[in-house]
Amino acid sequence: MSAEFYGTVTSDLAYRYLPDIYLADMKRKTTAAKAEDRTGTATPDALLGVLSMAPMSGYTIRSVIAQSIGNFWNESYGQIYPALKKLTAEGLVQKKTERQKGRPDRNVYSLTGKGRERLKEWVMVPAAAEVPRNELLLKLFFGGHAPVSASRESVAAFVATQQEAVARYSEIAKEVRRERPDDPQARFWLMTVSYGRHYSEALVKWGRETLKELDAIDSGVRKKTSGRKRSTRLKQ
Repeated sequence: MSAEFYGTVTSDLAYRYLPDIYLADMKRKTTAAKAEDRTGTATPDALLGVLSMAPMSGYTIRSVIAQSIGNFWNESYGQIYPALKKLTAEGLVQKKTERQKGRPDRNVYSLTGKGRERLKEWVMVPAAAEVPRNELLLKLFFGGHAPVSASRESVAAFVATQQEAVARYSEIAKEVRRERPDDPQARFWLMTVSYGRHYSEALVKWGRETLKELDAIDSGVRKKTSGRKRSTRLKQ
């Protein structure tokens, strides 16, 4: 279809739905503004959550994030230390310097009463919606410009990765139940693990369906190619 066609359709849709889109976007931005920290990210709030588990150094915080919420949230040292400095200045966390023999001093951060209240307030604010960026889907959308085998290879690798994720989430759930049977927070942790497992299982199902569709497309291409070759031979 021509660019003019898409331009006409886009203009028509914008005319009909622009007011609703504008209002929805304003609502989204308002929610996002409440959910985000004044620095523009949720990094400080994420650190408050991690410190609610126990006092930690910046290095330990990074390790705990990788081992606990790392499947759905990540923070780098470049984000952690500036945020800790800001949280300390605001009185939300307290810094204590520990002396170490033969090693540099270590700063350990703990949550204050004010910080715990801030964490509670943040948890109560609805989470802001995020627009995902998925390179696999982007390439699949334009997959018709390359051999079907290229798309099939990418999807097959994706399915394998998600199958590994399902197994990993199952192991994490077993470990949490085994090591934290009486921890009241563990039930909330398991909710996030369950989300990851269900999400990966759904992606595996989608991937298998997509592989079948790609195989059907590839089969159709092969039949057309074979038919053209046969027709050419008959003409000769």
